[in-house]
Amino acid sequence: MKRSFIPFCYLCRKYNISIMTLLAKYIWLIKLLQKKSMTFEEINEKWLRDREGTEDKNIPICKRTFHNHIKAIHEEYGIDIECGSGYKYHIANLDKEVLTKIGLLSTLNTLNETITDKQLNKNLFVGDYFDLFREQRVMAVMDAIKTMHKVKLAIFKNVNNPDKYQVLNVAPYQLHYICSQWYVIGKTDEFGLMRIPLLYYKRGGAKITNVSYKHSAGYSTREYQNMIYGMTSERIHIAAKIKNYNPQELNLDNNPLSPFQLGVEYRHRKEGESTIDYIASNYVIVRFELPKTPFALFTLKSKLEKYRYEILNITNPFTLFTEEQYNNEVYYPVVLSAKG
Repeated sequence: MKRSFIPFCYLCRKYNISIMTLLAKYIWLIKLLQKKSMTFEEINEKWLRDREGTEDKNIPICKRTFHNHIKAIHEEYGIDIECGSGYKYHIANLDKEVLTKIGLLSTLNTLNETITDKQLNKNLFVGDYFDLFREQRVMAVMDAIKTMHKVKLAIFKNVNNPDKYQVLNVAPYQLHYICSQWYVIGKTDEFGLMRIPLLYYKRGGAKITNVSYKHSAGYSTREYQNMIYGMTSERIHIAAKIKNYNPQELNLDNNPLSPFQLGVEYRHRKEGESTIDYIASNYVIVRFELPKTPFALFTLKSKLEKYRYEILNITNPFTLFTEEQYNNEVYYPVVLSAKG
């Protein structure tokens, strides 16, 4: 799903209460319009009143960004905000299912804002927008990280894959959301340090235990964050051309496609080139230096497929690994190290 919308004019610092998070802004607007229909001017007046005494006071909502914001809420959460009579905005599909979604969104936002020990904040890495309508296994892992307790991941026996892991007892170090999937990095009793896709444990689920744990000696959040993409010192350089009428609107400088993005180069307008030709041929070149692993390449390709893109490398880097190698790295637990 392409996400080309632009957030509010002044983006928040993640998990900061005084400057609202992107999720908190979504919730604010949804709950406001859940109560009654309002014009854009009335929404802005309410916004400014609510933000008095905060770091983003006196910053109104831009009209263009407001509409992109509505689009984001529709694409991400399936909540439709429409403009009706009197130029008043309202939630068009305010049924039981949408009310349940609003409750889930509010719960997650409250969880984000009430973490005081910052343990979860340091170990939750989200490379994409939240997929908020999750099952309880994700919440269990979040609670386990916050309280530093082990979690038990279990699946029912699969006769087609009898060699795959059935039960894992994990000390969860970090939780990542990448390409619409949740992954845990943690030390398991059975195999040591692992990267574990929670999708694989959907049926059996996750349960927090009463067994506490401590981080291994030398634990580094940055080091473990990078481990999600694979344990290798090999690197591969990739240059991708993304075709777009207005590539600046993609905001790739502030929202990189990958943690390994090196830079963004915009096309220069040629001398004497007409505006129509310039717009029709516009593009941006994005450069990366990725770990040479199936997971890192898979995640980048998943992001690029949202756009019209062309790989500028002589050899297509996405053909370096077989489909089976990609699937094993993405969908099954991967042992990162014998130690942890």
